[in-house]
Amino acid sequence: SLTSDPLTPQPNSVIIITANLSGITNVNNSNYTWFLNSVRQREVSGLNKNIFTFPVGDLGTVYQVSVSILTPNGDNLSDSIFLTVSDFDLTWSTSSQAPASYKGKLLPTQNSIVSVSALPFIYRPGTKTLITNNNLIFNWTVDDKFSAEKSGIGKPDLILRINDFAGANKSVRLEIKTPDNTVSLIKSAAIPIVRPQTLIYFADPKTNLPYGIALKNLIIKPMNLNFIAQNYFFNAPSKDLKWQWFINNEEVAGGGETPWLASLNLSKIGQLFSAQIQVSVKNPANDPEMAQSTINLEIK
Repeated sequence: SLTSDPLTPQPNSVIIITANLSGITNVNNSNYTWFLNSVRQREVSGLNKNIFTFPVGDLGTVYQVSVSILTPNGDNLSDSIFLTVSDFDLTWSTSSQAPASYKGKLLPTQNSIVSVSALPFIYRPGTKTLITNNNLIFNWTVDDKFSAEKSGIGKPDLILRINDFAGANKSVRLEIKTPDNTVSLIKSAAIPIVRPQTLIYFADPKTNLPYGIALKNLIIKPMNLNFIAQNYFFNAPSKDLKWQWFINNEEVAGGGETPWLASLNLSKIGQLFSAQIQVSVKNPANDPEMAQSTINLEIK
């Protein structure tokens, strides 16, 4: 019999085909002749060459691997295996939020909801026929624990709540296979858990939009300055968060209906030579969900 490793090839990978002669005596020094799509593979054929390794091509490519075996007893044996290159996309998204200008991937924080989805492109072996989700088994494993209730036929989606602390990785593994075990594909995803963040920018007084880079250290003259804080990876919109602004640890009023904005009068603290501006943001519905950012000012 012929076996393949992996059972189902993925695009541009390498597959190993092994001819097994278990149960047959006196098989040492058997002569193996390998064929790929009916073309003899001379370099990999010969005495005791019971393994055939080859690179596969693009998605949907069909292969027939055959072997003819001549044993020392004079027995002629043969077998074939049919394969179609298959694959699936494994993607995830999260409920956390970020400004519209943010171009990176949204990352989950503690208590975020993460949705994981599989989009299969899986063919019946040896054919160009795609297998529908209703004929595929989806086996989900989260943090090395098999999730029986979320696995089964036609279950390409997984929804989970993140209970991990920042710095951890949520591990998700998915095996997709057919009920007859003729197809099996496995992929994994490591989902990083982060802390919510907030950053302070100068705010355009006309548009109230941020400009420039995030602020950390500034040298300025005593004056009025407009700031805006932008939050990243909170599980609630800005309007549902609690915002607090501080100058040298003393709370000052924010922007009323837009508390992420602050117009701060720094003209009275020139004699202090330095000041510290801080914004603190918290999700009242989830105590661990908080962040702060600080600007160190030198007044000249």
